[in-house]
Amino acid sequence: MKKLFFTILIFCLGSKISFACDLTFVNFGDKPDKFLENQFALPMKDDFNGEKIIIPSNEVCPNNRTIENTMIEYLFVDNQLVLITLMRAYVNDTAIMDFTMNKYGKFNLPKGKSKKDWFGSHTKEIGNNLVLYVRADTEVGPAEVLEISNVLYLQKLYDWRGKVAEWSESQQ
Repeated sequence: MKKLFFTILIFCLGSKISFACDLTFVNFGDKPDKFLENQFALPMKDDFNGEKIIIPSNEVCPNNRTIENTMIEYLFVDNQLVLITLMRAYVNDTAIMDFTMNKYGKFNLPKGKSKKDWFGSHTKEIGNNLVLYVRADTEVGPAEVLEISNVLYLQKLYDWRGKVAEWSESQQ
């Protein structure tokens, strides 16, 4: 009986560790300096005081196989972190949904719908952080997006997105 209990305890602890992933190892408002030492970080500056740093999930979450092969994008505006995005497209799984539910809490799907058949969005506020999960059906397959932002930096994010949208419209 003790062996069974011990085995179950080890399994439970091990499964929680496998989901361990600190996407916010860089705090909202921080500068992108922590990425300078990572050889896999790909920085891309824009003309609107923004800088996106894209990094493979296995660099940020080496023990998390759920979101393996997913890119994580950190958006800095005026040298401050304002948004973290995970995007996974054209893969018929629910890896980001599973990650989101394990990390930020489960959310209900419509009765009778499996995870793979559900398309929609879910928003949750956790402290100052806003968590947005989206699963969309595109012409070439399903896409999942997880965005994490912080209410203290939303105005910077909105202003940056406004500048990008204005420029994009002027290019048409």
